[in-house]
Order: sequence, then structure tokens, then C-alpha cells
Amino acid sequence: MKSEVMKKYSLITLILVFSISILCNGQKPVDYVDPFITTQGDHGHWHPAALVPFGLVKLGPDTYPGSLTADGDFAHSGYDYSDKQIRGFSHFRKGSSGGTAICDRAGLLSIIPFANGHNESFFKSPVADIDKTSEKATPGYYSVQLDKEKIRAELTSSIHVGLHRYTFPKGKNAKLYLYEGNQERSVNISGAPKGAHVIEGEQQTYYGSIFFTVHFNLPIANTKAWCAETIKDTDKLDKQDAGGWILDFGDLKGKQLLVKVGVSHTSIEAARNNLESECSGWSFASLQKKSNNDWNEVLKKIIVEGDKEYKTIFYTALYHTCFLPVNMTDVEGTYPGLDRKNHKADGYIHYDNYAFWDSFRTKYPLYSLFQPAVYRDIVKSLSNIYKQADNWDPFPDSEHPPHGEKSFLAQGKDGYLVTSTCRHEHMIMVMVDAYFKGLFDVDIQEVYPYLKQEVLLQMPEKYDKIGFIPKRPDQTGEYCWDNWCLAQVAKDIGKQEDYQYFMKRADYWKNTWDSSIKYFRARAADGSWLDFPEDPAMNREKYTYEGSKWHWRWNVLHDMPALISAFGGEEAFVKELSYFFDNDLYTAGNQIDLQAPFLFNYSGAPWLTQKWVRKILTEPIVQKYGTHDFFPEPIFDRVYKATPDGYLEEMDDDYGCMSGWFAMSAMGLFQVCPGDPVYQITAPIFKSVKIELDDPVYPGKEFIIKAAKLSKTNMYIQSARLNGKPLNRSWISHEELVNGGELIFEMGPEPNKAWGTD
Repeated sequence: MKSEVMKKYSLITLILVFSISILCNGQKPVDYVDPFITTQGDHGHWHPAALVPFGLVKLGPDTYPGSLTADGDFAHSGYDYSDKQIRGFSHFRKGSSGGTAICDRAGLLSIIPFANGHNESFFKSPVADIDKTSEKATPGYYSVQLDKEKIRAELTSSIHVGLHRYTFPKGKNAKLYLYEGNQERSVNISGAPKGAHVIEGEQQTYYGSIFFTVHFNLPIANTKAWCAETIKDTDKLDKQDAGGWILDFGDLKGKQLLVKVGVSHTSIEAARNNLESECSGWSFASLQKKSNNDWNEVLKKIIVEGDKEYKTIFYTALYHTCFLPVNMTDVEGTYPGLDRKNHKADGYIHYDNYAFWDSFRTKYPLYSLFQPAVYRDIVKSLSNIYKQADNWDPFPDSEHPPHGEKSFLAQGKDGYLVTSTCRHEHMIMVMVDAYFKGLFDVDIQEVYPYLKQEVLLQMPEKYDKIGFIPKRPDQTGEYCWDNWCLAQVAKDIGKQEDYQYFMKRADYWKNTWDSSIKYFRARAADGSWLDFPEDPAMNREKYTYEGSKWHWRWNVLHDMPALISAFGGEEAFVKELSYFFDNDLYTAGNQIDLQAPFLFNYSGAPWLTQKWVRKILTEPIVQKYGTHDFFPEPIFDRVYKATPDGYLEEMDDDYGCMSGWFAMSAMGLFQVCPGDPVYQITAPIFKSVKIELDDPVYPGKEFIIKAAKLSKTNMYIQSARLNGKPLNRSWISHEELVNGGELIFEMGPEPNKAWGTD
């Protein structure tokens, strides 16, 4: 089935490419986005839902069987490109990461249209065939034909509103089934119709309530309910009974049925206000156009010129980085807090739904360049989350893997798992990076105690006696980054004692470095070294999570000179790092070693950074490792592709982390250590890159990168000029970049090993 689908997709792609080639060169950035990229199987876990940038509503299809597979190998976004059936069109989904479905990743508040007669089994588990050849998606729009039902479904959205348009066959009654969607979770809905054109209610989920108001452009002729596995002549649903409303609109005689759904996480009144504010009328075309324009306004902040395929991957990656977090703020400013109370966002937009492992590495540095205003509001949101969480510990126990499920959700007072905020590891790096980039529009003195608490929660003071976390060289090293970040803030605000204390803790990684073998190694609490694999390339997770000892070998983000020294100097470091890449030990599908290609810059060999970054971006490479173990057979494939299987197998985007890596690297920039506002430089894959700087935030107007004579063979930097002056270093500061200017590279086919070594 997969190969058949791919053949059809390839044909469609060829037609699209041909069509593009005969158009004028007036395409907008939004036109390069392909929402089907990374939607197949476990290749990224994204979805083609209709949404706007950072929108709460993500209206799209939940496919079958992918969204219901119970063995863990399911479509985490609710959508799998390989599927040929749907379970409905639901309004909420996360996507982009693996693990379990504990966060209600898809299938909430769902609608499925039907015209043919169905027995009770349909309402117990609704499934409809779709015509894959009819499926279309662009930013803010999705459509498909229900094959046997002969119904055309079209979807678009705003931040808090999903708008459906259904075209039914003449001569048959138009029907909708509005139901809870995800039947494998405690997510039942309640409520009742409010006249012939409106249904309102509430859906309870693991992270609180969804309040909704559903409006129809045509009157409901008949209402029944599916309650507790039987059809009833009632128009009221109780939240204790799984089910939904069966709505019959009669024969529409060619008229289109439109359904608009307003939602809120705070109240039914807020859901009504959101709907009225964002979609007061019934023009599907107007809302679709606005959604598409909203995306283009975001994407045009970075203009790249070059290969069309690379532009498609680039703008789709940029698009994916703006799915999460989400705007949780009602139009009147209310939002649900971590403390289960409604709050008012005063002068900012409150964002939630985070996973900082591992998006802190790439996505937020990218935001600082093309979405600084959003980043600034994220900082305000996080500062309020700190306050509402109080003493809540968002981190896993130190005796467990550093990214275990204990970190997913907070426990509410009444037993509900109430927060939609996930994965707080290294949130402090996001905050500190914003602080040193001038995006910290809150009182640092007020927030500092929470930052300090976060660091001490993850690496308690009890470990100061021995200077490491027993059995966990991976955790020890990771938390050193955060201690270093806090130390920099402490120094900047005059807390010298804290600065010295946390800088000392930032060096604890040295206590897990075995200089006799030059690897990080687990130690017992008494200081004795624990067992080490005979072959450090084995993907053994006993002491290092999701990676081998080779993968964790490069994880000293905050003090690369000290790590290079631990290897015995630059020559020894380059030799070991080259062996790592030459022998296919790098894992492009996971985040542990994402920074590794850029570390040649620190060790006097930036031409090797240029070589390996380009290979990873554009060429097939050998991949031996999955997330937790070796692949049965090594994979030889491109890491990033413009197809539904747009990533490697088992390669999650992880809330836009991998998309951010591609976007930053493709521009020729990469920040190895958030908190240290410096970007490593490599050769871009585009002839030109223009970053439009946000005037209210940054002093510059735009920053331009040009690669003269760039080609597939001319991949090495020969020389560089920054604002007309020669540049012979392989880094640029954030301050230099946001002041605006121009960075010009002369490219050539052979490496200039003297360039970038200052």
C-alpha cells in the first residue's frame, strides 16, 4: 500500500513541479510549503491540518488505521499519509513527536459527514473511505473527497475557529456526526443544541476542558444522540456517556453545508466571543485567504533564493516551527493557567504547549531571528507559568532517564492532569538566551528565583558533595549547561556568589570524563567508575539515554575549549570527530549530537563543518541508529526530503527541533549554545538569504547573506566579507547580525583551510 501511495504522490509531485516551472517567478514563500511533507508513518509525525501560525485550532483529518494503532507505532498527529480512510475531522492535535498518546495528541472534538445509511457500529467507530488523489493541502486549507459517500470536505481555520464546508450529493440527506473523537481517552463531551443552528458544550480532556460553540449555516432538521452505545431520541449529551450528536439536515439540493466551531479553554462565553471576533460571517473563501496570508506574513520574514526543492523543504520547515507552542489567549485576553485558574494576559499573547527537549537547540534561536516578538511573548508566558507552577517539579527523577514520561504532565488538585505544557527540560536555556538577546520584556529580578529553582530542582544540591549525578553522565552533562546559563545571568545582575557557585557546578561534566579512554562514563556514588561497553559505538542506553557513548561524547555546549582540551587539543579533537562522521556514527535522526557538525569550527577546521553540514542537508548518508537501537540494516537516504516520508525513519521533528536545524543550517548559521548569543557560520545552500529584522525589537532593518558562485561543487567558503570588511572567523555574534548588514561569501570547489581560523 505504501509503495502504491508513493507512486501516486510522485506523479502528483511531477505534475506540480511541471506546473511550477511554467509559472512566472512571482511565487510567495507560502507557495513553497507542502503540508504533506513528514506526514507518513513515523517520519516526523506532522499533519496537513488547516491552521494559522501558532493557532489553537488545528483542523484536520484523523486517518484510519494509523491514528488508532494501539501498539505504540501509530500516527502521533492523528494523520498518516499512507492511510486511505478517515475517522473524522478533529480540531485539536499536537504531532511531531514519538512516545505515547498520553497528551491527547489528536482526535478531539471531531466531525464526520455522511449521507448513506449506517448502523450503530458506524457511530461506535466511524470510518469513511477517502479518494487519495483528491486530497489537497496548502497552509490554512485542507480538502478531500469521501469516496463512497461522494462528499467533498473542505477545512480552513483561524486561531480559535475551525470552518468546515461540505458539498453533499443531491438526492440524499446531509448528515453530520459530532462526537468526542478520541475514544481511547477520557474525553467525553456534554451539552445540548441551542436552537436549530447552534450546538454548545464542553469536552473534558487530560489537560482541562475544551468549551465549544458550533454554528451551522442551515437548520438542523432532526437531532439524535449516540449515548453509551445506543442511538437515543434526545438532544442532550451527558459527559459520563461516550458519544455524540447525529445531525440530519435533509436534502440540501445542491447547497453547501458550512459549520463553524469556536473554542476556548476558559469558558463557553469566551468560545462565543472568539467565534464572533474571528468568523462572524460565512465566507469560507475569505477565511481561507486570510489564513494563507497570515502564513505568508510569517514566512516572508526570511527570503531565500536558490534550488526549488531546497526552497520547498526550507519553507515547509519554517512553517512547521510555527505549529507549536499555541496561542492559548482568548480574544479578550483570558487564558487557562497551570494552577487551574483563568488569568488575563496583560499586553501580550500567552503561549502554551511546549516541549523544550529538544527544540531549545534550534527552534528558539530561529525565533530570535524571524519571530522575535513571538519569542518575547513566550518569555512572558513562561515567567507566568513559573509563578503558577510554584513548587511543581517539571523534571523527571534523577534515578530515571533524563527525558522520561514523568516530565509530561502536572497533577492537578482534583486528580486531573491539567496542563498542556510538556517537556520542561532546558527551559532555562530558552529564557536566558532571550535575556542576552534583548527579548526579555519582564523583570529579571522577579524571574531569577524561579530560574534558580529550576536549576536546583533538576540537579539538587545533594550532588554537590560528589560533583556528579550517579549513574548518569548524560544528565550530569546536560544540567551543566543550565547551571552555566544561570551563572551568566547571576553575573549580569550582580549576584557574584551565585555566579561562582553555579559556574563551579557547570564544570561537573569533568567529573564524568574518563581521561584514560576519553569518553563520558558513569560513576557510582562512591566515585568508582562503572562498566563501559567494549565497543562505545554500541547503542547501549544503560547510562546514556537514546544514544551511544559516541553520541554523548560531544555534549559540552557551554565550554567547547575545555572539551577540546580534554581530548588533548585541536588536532586530537578533529581526528576523533572526523572518525565519528567518516564511520557513520553520527545520528541525524535524533538530537543528542545535532551540534556535532559545527564543532569543527571550534577546532581550527571550519571547512569540515561546511562539508558535513551540506552533506546532511542535501545528500544521502548512511544512518545506523534509530532512536533506541540500531536499525536492522543501515539506511542510505537523504535526511531531509520533499516527500511525505520527509525525514529518516524514527526521526521525530520534536516540536520543530529538526525543522529548526534545517532552516538554520540551510542559511549557514547555527547557535551551538543557547545562552551564548553567537552563531557558528557555515556555507548556506542558498545563493542569497534575507532576514527581515523586526524594527520594534532590533535596530537593523535586514541582514543579507550571499554566496557568490555557489553550486553543488562550489560548496566551500574561500573568503568572506562582513559589511565590506574581510571576515576570517567562523562565527558571528547576535548583536552583529541584528544590527543589520551583509555577509558575502566567495565559494569554490576545494576547501580553503586557512579561512575561518581566527
